[in-house]
Amino acid sequence: MAGTENSILSCDRKLPCQRCVRSGSPEQCSFEAKTRPLPVSNDESAQQQARRNSEQIRDLQAQVVQLKGLFSEAHPAYEVENGADVSQVTGCAEPCQPLFLNEISKDDQGPKDVTKSELSDPRERSPHGYYGQHALLQFFQEIPQLFPFIKDNSDEYLKPLGIHLKKEKPVRNEYKTNSHIQNKSILEGLLPCKDDADFLVSFYFNHFEQLHRVIHVPTFKRKYANFWLPNRPRYPAMTALVLSMLSISACESVSLSEKPTLSTYGNMPAQWISACDEWLRQQSSKNRKLVHYQISCLTYLAKRMNMIRKKSWWKETGSLVQNAIIDGLHRDPSTTLDTPYMREMKRRIWAVLRELDLQNAFEFGLPTLLHNVDSNVSAPSNIDDEFDEASNELPLSKPSNHYTSASYQFHSARSLKLRLEISRRLFSPGLSLALTYEHVLQYTYALTQEIHSLPPWDSGEEVEDTNSPRLRILTYAFLQFQLQQCILAIHRPYLQRDDTKYWLSENVSYQISRDILLMNSKLAGLGIQKLTFLREDLLLASLSITRLTLLQPKDSSSIIMASSTSTIDLLEQCLPLMEERYLHCFYGEPWCFLTMCAATMLAKIHVGRETWQTAKASCAQRFLDLHYRCIGRQQTALLSQQHQDSEISQIDALAASQQEYALDATSFPASEWMDSKFPDIGMNCFDLDMEFDNTWET
Repeated sequence: MAGTENSILSCDRKLPCQRCVRSGSPEQCSFEAKTRPLPVSNDESAQQQARRNSEQIRDLQAQVVQLKGLFSEAHPAYEVENGADVSQVTGCAEPCQPLFLNEISKDDQGPKDVTKSELSDPRERSPHGYYGQHALLQFFQEIPQLFPFIKDNSDEYLKPLGIHLKKEKPVRNEYKTNSHIQNKSILEGLLPCKDDADFLVSFYFNHFEQLHRVIHVPTFKRKYANFWLPNRPRYPAMTALVLSMLSISACESVSLSEKPTLSTYGNMPAQWISACDEWLRQQSSKNRKLVHYQISCLTYLAKRMNMIRKKSWWKETGSLVQNAIIDGLHRDPSTTLDTPYMREMKRRIWAVLRELDLQNAFEFGLPTLLHNVDSNVSAPSNIDDEFDEASNELPLSKPSNHYTSASYQFHSARSLKLRLEISRRLFSPGLSLALTYEHVLQYTYALTQEIHSLPPWDSGEEVEDTNSPRLRILTYAFLQFQLQQCILAIHRPYLQRDDTKYWLSENVSYQISRDILLMNSKLAGLGIQKLTFLREDLLLASLSITRLTLLQPKDSSSIIMASSTSTIDLLEQCLPLMEERYLHCFYGEPWCFLTMCAATMLAKIHVGRETWQTAKASCAQRFLDLHYRCIGRQQTALLSQQHQDSEISQIDALAASQQEYALDATSFPASEWMDSKFPDIGMNCFDLDMEFDNTWET
């Protein structure tokens, strides 16, 4: 009897059952102990033994499929053979889903029928990570037809042609070196010719610097004039600063430039960014200077313009905010140690870091360190660069309706508290009360009031700069986008509710999304829409308005469905803007264009303008045309770059043979702006090796 009990309590199989594997205790099978029947008479034993053998076979089959699934996760190239539905093979109530399925959708299937594909959905591979939280990638869950539509195009039209939808990634840390001298030579070796550099630097100041105020233009221009003087050593910080500016301008200026030589720098921004990152990595945090923050901000903006390492953007701005807090940029100094110039530049840098990190919080759906920071820094003044390092006081701030190069920062600061509070309620719920729908309506009203209070800056006042009207519209658009982004974020959870109480969320989100698309179309007419690639509003609005259209019944008489024709026409009008993003980024990002194109086609299918098959074919053909155009541009740029590199290497070799420069500190001209011996951010409180004899030197 004791032996019988032991045989009941232990698992006598050579392999543990499936539930043993899941529980992690193959030695003791508690499931079998509870479910296996006691031995019965001999006339029934044969039949029960056959049933047990059948159960063992099914369990073993389930284990094999489970092991193949685990092996597939470790080795993506592995495919499960005969990958049918596990529940059909084993009959288990809780089957283990394989990573790969062989069920390929048929051409005549509609969007609701296409639910399985060869590759698993990205949200299934990482449901709780990047794919599950990002504001854009959440649409793959909210619009179930989106991913199968893109996947069908890949399987049916792109893969047979050998086209794989993977972004070519730039080489990371290509210029790692432990020598500051080697790093200096690498930075200078990456500089383009002076004419092209002058054009790109000028383009940066005429466009991007009107938004995020990083540089004091008069100070930079004085240093830049000496930068190209022959036979004069350069500060590596100045070289890195110039390269970071070129990295931002090169991607955008090609389409607006009349200089064909600029097209040869298509692949250079990635190299410039990598070199600047490596230079920043080598710098000590003991005496961090203002120029270090300037290079860091510009390098980050260049990564956004060129779509480089986008998964690290939230982490990168968070790290910059941490460094700024360590250096005290989040607090206004209580003493007069800083000059008026330095105080204003610190405010500008803190405003840039604050805006970039808050933007990433809304885009990534993640909290920001700013939720816990008590900052008393005043907003940057609404003034142009009418001051310098020797100024004893700053000019008076201009009225809010007066446009200056700092107007974007000035007006952003006015709504910062509201936007920061909303992000805290959305992404840091542990720090605040739950966000109710009554609060959503209150925040909607407050955000709408902020949008209406933005000055149009089109009063007809005469301006000397003919480029100023375009920049005013661009500044207004960015201020509007960051407020509209908040409205879409707070209403998004209420869009797919059965309760008619939330009908306002649909109408508000529809109108906001439409306004964003119309503004992008307006900026495209002015030739400056590509500057908005610093944000993701175009794709966010496109997917939002598509989702709202698909939520409407086909026989609905709602405003959204009644306006579906004009909505699709607007999406078609904005689709070339996303094509430009793919074309003018050397490391092309196919997913942005494909996702927007797929969303447009799904809206057409919903209203009956396209069938599932014709929409797939149209989307695939449009991407193929775009892909081959991009390949042609890349080949042309590479050939031109190789020719230019050979000429530059010959010139450098000749110059090196004629003269060799000394690289010690005495070779550089005196400059507190670049020289690390003059810290301008603050003294490191942990630097215990400081020389007290020199503390009071001026």
